[in-house]
Amino acid sequence: MNRKIIISLALIISAALQWHFELLIEKRFISSLLTVFSIFFGFYLTSFAVFSTSKYLSKLYEIEDKNDNRMTLLDRVIEKFKWPTYFLLFSFVYLILVYVILANEVISFVYYLSYALWGIVFLNIFFVTETISTFIKITRQSAKL
Repeated sequence: MNRKIIISLALIISAALQWHFELLIEKRFISSLLTVFSIFFGFYLTSFAVFSTSKYLSKLYEIEDKNDNRMTLLDRVIEKFKWPTYFLLFSFVYLILVYVILANEVISFVYYLSYALWGIVFLNIFFVTETISTFIKITRQSAKL
């Protein structure tokens, strides 16, 4: 499924759930999410470090992508990690903003910001699952060399 559709659906469903249930967002919860997202970010950085020392990636650089002859398979792998990493960094900024607003007790503004919270959480879990799957596949292929 197209990423734009997944993101749109996640944010729409998130807004609908927040509007319907009016879930209370607390600083402690946002702090916990920041911790979890930090772990995700650590996974991405570790993956990049492992990939950068892999001889398998040099082989991927030599193979042209069948769907787009302007790209190599290495470009595809990088793409699979780049977008989720950028989205995670955006999520950090979003969560820090929500945390600061909660700390200053501007509850009405947090209420509107929270409409996207569940979608952002779901999307990060989806992206980290997708990238873990890619990491496992590449690790398995690297072991065959």
